[in-house]
This record gives sequence, C-alpha cells and structure tokens, in this order.
Amino acid sequence: SITMRASYLSQDRSEILYATKELARRMQSPTVGDMRALKRLGRYLIGRPRVVIKYERQPMVRSLDCSVDPDWGGCIRTRKSRNGGALMLGRHLLKSWSSTQSVVALSVGEAEYYGAVRAAGTGLGYQSLLKDLGLVLPLRVWTDSTATIGICGRTGLGKLRHIDTQCLWLQHQVRSGAMELRKVKGTANPADLFTKH
Repeated sequence: SITMRASYLSQDRSEILYATKELARRMQSPTVGDMRALKRLGRYLIGRPRVVIKYERQPMVRSLDCSVDPDWGGCIRTRKSRNGGALMLGRHLLKSWSSTQSVVALSVGEAEYYGAVRAAGTGLGYQSLLKDLGLVLPLRVWTDSTATIGICGRTGLGKLRHIDTQCLWLQHQVRSGAMELRKVKGTANPADLFTKH
C-alpha cells in the first residue's frame, strides 16, 4: 500500500521515480531488504514533504529535447536493463520515466539503442501534441552512447545480430530528419537520475 502511494506521488516528484520503480518490482515477494528500502524512502519523504515545481517564463524555445540513459544489465536477478529519460521544453520538464526494459539486452549498445527508441517514441508523441497546439518544434534526442549514434547512422542491422527489427524505425526517423540524435557527456546527462540509486 505504501509503495503504491509512493508510486502515485512519483508522478509529480521525479527524484523518487527510480526508487518507487524498484520497490514496485519487488512487491510480489518482498524481503527484509525491500522493507528497509521502503523505510528509507519514507524517511526521505518525511524530510522533504513538499516539492514546488515552478514553470517560470522563459525565452522562446527552439526545440523539444529528450535525454535518455539506460543502465545495461542493471538488474542482477533478471539481467534486464534499466531505462530512464527526461523530456524537456527549454528548462521545463514535461515528462520523466524510469522503467525496466522488457527484453534482455546482450550488449551495452543494444540497451542504449532500446532506450533511444523509447525516448524517440515519447518525444515524437509530444511533438505531435505540440503541433496540434500550434507549436512546431524539432525533436532532439540526447544520449551518451556512441554505439546508438552509430546504429542510427547505418541502414539495417549490419553486423548486429540481436536487435529487434521492429525497433529499426528509429534509423529512418534520423535519416529523414524527423528528429536529431545528439551526443551528451555521461556526467552531464540529466536522465542519469532515473537509472541509478
């Protein structure tokens, strides 16, 4: 019950997204360690009972930016990767997520590529929504993975063997100019918050 309350609260409080995701994954068979983690989250929330998110006036925004950072094989038990991202309109956070990827990625590049696919899908959805509101903005997806940029720069799988072919639509989106894929330093990636303790 407390975990789901924290999950509800995490919709507005991005800093607890990762913690609540991990707690929710362990609800089926919780351990003593999971209870300790839940208490730690509770103590954090007691110490910071309120969050005020200010969307102050900002200069005209020129693009919609989506940062993504997967953590390859982050779950020791299932070997599944974690995926986190933040969709920004200038300095304003529109959406953030922290989730576990549904497939087991066999390499760092594969996990990072799946993360970029998720970010691009989210960004394109919001880009379409903003277009309906009369605001036409280009989409930029920021990643710290050189491998993902390399995969998107080619046509087809190349020497890759394990990427799900239904995810190759990202290559076409990048080549057609519907979105840009850009490199960000791992230490400056805001999405890093959603994949680590």
